[in-house]
Amino acid sequence: MSILEFLIAINGMAELWSADRVFLGLLSSNQYSSPTLNMRKYVNLDGIYGSFSGIQSIRNSVGMYSGTSGIYSPYNIFCLNPPFVLYQNQPVLVVTRNAHFQTNGVPVVNPDFLLGVYAQLDSSAQILNNSTPMDRVNEAARNTMDVLNNASAIAASMFH
Repeated sequence: MSILEFLIAINGMAELWSADRVFLGLLSSNQYSSPTLNMRKYVNLDGIYGSFSGIQSIRNSVGMYSGTSGIYSPYNIFCLNPPFVLYQNQPVLVVTRNAHFQTNGVPVVNPDFLLGVYAQLDSSAQILNNSTPMDRVNEAARNTMDVLNNASAIAASMFH
């Protein structure tokens, strides 16, 4: 199973935790799920999880758990203690941009890819609720191509 397939399968059932054991949010494409971590700007706009200003959000550019210098931030390329995804009480993914982080066999996922997957799933769900069956088929095909193109671009950027 690929990381993309795994992230889709654990939608709404896995949690993001910091290395210092602080809960950073539920990985969910459901914008109304609380507490949720999602790429959409309107999700938890005033909350601590998933917002650009929340103290426990990886999207806050100046927090301990975010930004390029946060000591527990997945965006800090030198971070020695990045957050991890917990599923069924087991760490299943490390979320980091640190290409040299030693994970002891736990797969690594780029934070932008992780957030992008759930944002895309949220967009797809909204389309399903407001369209005809043929619209859904066409939009699903476009979304699939967009996800694959975005995943390829993120993967390529990791090797520069």
